[in-house]
Amino acid sequence: MQKIALFFCLTGLLLTQTSCAAWKQNRWLSNHNQTLKRLAESKLPPEQKLDGMVQDYVQFMNEDLKFLNPVKGVKFVQKYHTQNEQYIDKILNESQKWQGGLNTLEKVELGVRVAKKPYIKDVVDLVPKFKKKYKQYAFIVSLTGKVVGGLTGFLGKGLGI
Repeated sequence: MQKIALFFCLTGLLLTQTSCAAWKQNRWLSNHNQTLKRLAESKLPPEQKLDGMVQDYVQFMNEDLKFLNPVKGVKFVQKYHTQNEQYIDKILNESQKWQGGLNTLEKVELGVRVAKKPYIKDVVDLVPKFKKKYKQYAFIVSLTGKVVGGLTGFLGKGLGI
């Protein structure tokens, strides 16, 4: 009788932990969606929108790299991509338009500013790990390249990310 009760307690605990993890992941996805939507629809300058998007992506990569099971990690990335692609594309399009209008000196100044951003160290550290973990998933590598490449075309390539 005690073994049966112990079995049910352990099963209940396992189910609770599993549903808590799923709830936490859904909360993360909802927060990312709200952040990116707010940024994309705001009147902030393109550089600030890009900063916010990359900072959000750094947080997303940190969350995703916690998944030990790659299948669950891929599902998390797919949901992120599906929910946020339109906002990421909008921010990147505005940023590309803005960067395209800069003269050479302004582009150099932008590159220097971006290189000094507090999140750059995290980007340089996380992107290779993230791409290595998901190298067989082209859409994940493409999304990561798109987000990071938006920093500035030459800086992203110069950093090898």
